[in-house]
Amino acid sequence: MRAPVLPLLLMLALPLVVEAAPFPATATPTQVVLGRDKAVVVQVKVPRGTPPLRAVASTGNLMPLPATARGVYSYRWIPPDIRYPLLAVLAFWVDAAEGPPEVTTVRIPLLGRTELDVATDVGAGAQVVVQVADMRFGPVTTNRKGRAQVPVEVPPGVREAIVFATAKGQQTRRTTPLDVPPERPLVAVLSPDVFPVDGTGWLTLLGEELVPRAEVELQVQGGAVEEQGPGVYRVKPEAGARAVVVDAHLKDRTGAARVMAPVAAPIVAVVPPPEPSVVAPPAVTPAPSVDWSQYLSWRFLSLHLMAGGFFAGGDNRGPLVSAGLGYRLPPLGGRLALEVEGGLRQVMSQPRLGAEGPVLNSRVVGLPLLGSVRVLAFERGPLSLHGRAGAGILYYDQRVTSTSFDEPLIQQGSTFMGFLAAQAAWRLGAVSALLELRGSYASAQAQQIDAQLGGLSASLGVRYVL
Repeated sequence: MRAPVLPLLLMLALPLVVEAAPFPATATPTQVVLGRDKAVVVQVKVPRGTPPLRAVASTGNLMPLPATARGVYSYRWIPPDIRYPLLAVLAFWVDAAEGPPEVTTVRIPLLGRTELDVATDVGAGAQVVVQVADMRFGPVTTNRKGRAQVPVEVPPGVREAIVFATAKGQQTRRTTPLDVPPERPLVAVLSPDVFPVDGTGWLTLLGEELVPRAEVELQVQGGAVEEQGPGVYRVKPEAGARAVVVDAHLKDRTGAARVMAPVAAPIVAVVPPPEPSVVAPPAVTPAPSVDWSQYLSWRFLSLHLMAGGFFAGGDNRGPLVSAGLGYRLPPLGGRLALEVEGGLRQVMSQPRLGAEGPVLNSRVVGLPLLGSVRVLAFERGPLSLHGRAGAGILYYDQRVTSTSFDEPLIQQGSTFMGFLAAQAAWRLGAVSALLELRGSYASAQAQQIDAQLGGLSASLGVRYVL
């Protein structure tokens, strides 16, 4: 049985492993409580000019996300549908021209939640605390039979818990086993993604660390393997093989992995017989067509909704809401986005008609329709900062009522509106929380109205990427 402190050491060493890897990688959150945490966002940064990044996970579902910055790969990892603790290993690498690839690994502990049934000899009313690894849960009071159920979270690799029961100033301590399957992670990486016919490739086996041949059983179809170092094997495809398939099993039967890579078919040159020479008319080179399909994708669209308030001096203040649709431009790594936005803002005031005249109740409702450009200025982990600039038309409706009026005075019109804004976003998977500070100008001036529907505003909201 492995030492229970091993997963704790892996959790403590996780930032060091990521920093020492070929490519810097971050995971948010760094661990998962099964049944509560739904997904983990992983980002891997690579230098410019690096070939495409490849990725695989020992368990769960690893999906690429749209690029938000040049040289940054983002992934969404969904944990497996299990309830027992396990260590998940995510591997990222780039095929090397020569030699095996350097693999960046991100290890994510999956903590299982359960209720531990505890029976004590100290009777009813005892305070029970359960220690699992370095975490404590409780206290829970025992019932009249001296029993209690304590909710606990179990990290991977832990096989037992310590139960402390305190009653009448005395404490007892005992160890209780945990029913946890002895499953371990195993990842198999084949490089390159397509094997050359007369060349060789590489197999890398990873778990909690590199897995040597002495700890694993390998079954290879379509090729042969030779260990070059702990966990690193040279692969030679067999003559006539169309693919190389590797099945790896840990000898203690706690983990398994399967991986496949096709073998490039040999190129056969076909030399056609010479044809009689024909004088051909001058060739007309067609103008290159634009492949619009790369721009027509739902993954470039986003929706946002914000609400807040604005202040423009005097009585020109009130609530505002807005909703919009954005399109992220694929060039420049998706740093530019075009947005259209519609909103609602309201101003309420009570001016007096003359020095001694009656009080008027004035309500102005503005409906802005705006177009804007959003620019990504800064990004680190889930946090990003954006700048926005836009303009459009604001339609307004003013209604004035008073005890001295038989009917309300109504005035409608439209005016120009422009704005500049700074926006902060915190990404939570496909949804981002937004905070926006905006300065805008929208002056509504007519025969019976002199209002400023722009000014300074602050809004909170969300953005959803389709």
